[in-house]
Amino acid sequence: MDEQIETLQQHLQDLRHQLHAGTVYQSLGDRIGHLIDGVHRQRRTPIALPDEQDGIQDLLKDVSQGLEGDREVHLTLAELDHLLQHLRSTNPKIRYLGVHFTLYDALEDGVFSAAQIQWLVTQLLRDDRLFDHILEPSNQGVYGRSAAMSFLATLIHYSNDHPKLVQLDYDEIVVKVATYICLETDTRGFINQQGWAHAFTSITELLTTLGDGSQLTRADKLFLMVTLLERFKRLATPLIYGETERMGGYLVMLTNRHPIYESACLTALKQWRQQVALHRRATETAAGWNQFYNRRRLLDAMRLQRDLSPQIRAYLSSAIDFLA
Repeated sequence: MDEQIETLQQHLQDLRHQLHAGTVYQSLGDRIGHLIDGVHRQRRTPIALPDEQDGIQDLLKDVSQGLEGDREVHLTLAELDHLLQHLRSTNPKIRYLGVHFTLYDALEDGVFSAAQIQWLVTQLLRDDRLFDHILEPSNQGVYGRSAAMSFLATLIHYSNDHPKLVQLDYDEIVVKVATYICLETDTRGFINQQGWAHAFTSITELLTTLGDGSQLTRADKLFLMVTLLERFKRLATPLIYGETERMGGYLVMLTNRHPIYESACLTALKQWRQQVALHRRATETAAGWNQFYNRRRLLDAMRLQRDLSPQIRAYLSSAIDFLA
């Protein structure tokens, strides 16, 4: 793993411990933002993609036929690893229609043992999978990163429904997910010939699953929410494939669960507005305008939520949007 990713991960863990201890709260957003700003991006390097001729299509066909028929399906760890490798494929018929749906159907049919589910989570959280080429300009590594987030959300949702069957290491999950959010900058949605990237849709899907469950402490849910907001406000490219609608739904869901989330979100929105006012001239760049309209789309998405808290709705209705 890149040294600065390891350092970022440790700093986030330290901040998380401080939040749990009650020694940091008001400054949490600023501190996470400072860590994000300190990440140094790297030049593009070659990406090794999985080979479509390595037997993956035969494996997918065999598993699918077993799931559709009456015979019992068994998957070895080697076969599961083979499937996971192709979550990085640039071919959407293999990556999404093939591997993703096959894994989902197998999970629904009870094919995986508790040990296999825990193994899958461990594999999806591996540094070489979650942070694959993440420091470089937009690249094909996003497919594997996004797919890992998406299927991780599916596994955690399953774990939420079967708490006695599956025991996950949520401490590791929180820190790894927070690190990933801080590092991800690829905002592309659908890409011709290669299908959906939508990393931030996958991120929001996972955070919604974690926020809706009871396994995380309030501090951890707050930590992840603030991390997402700090990452979002710094994105220099547009989110235009429905990501802001999903994020708005996530924020409204979480802020309705406890006043502490509502208060933290409201504070973050107020600070964000002040930052926009202080840096009006920075908007005169493509990145600046993308940030401006990303923010507007997110706030509009929150306003459209019927169950948005009265306090946040009142603030959004009264606040003047600079440069509007």
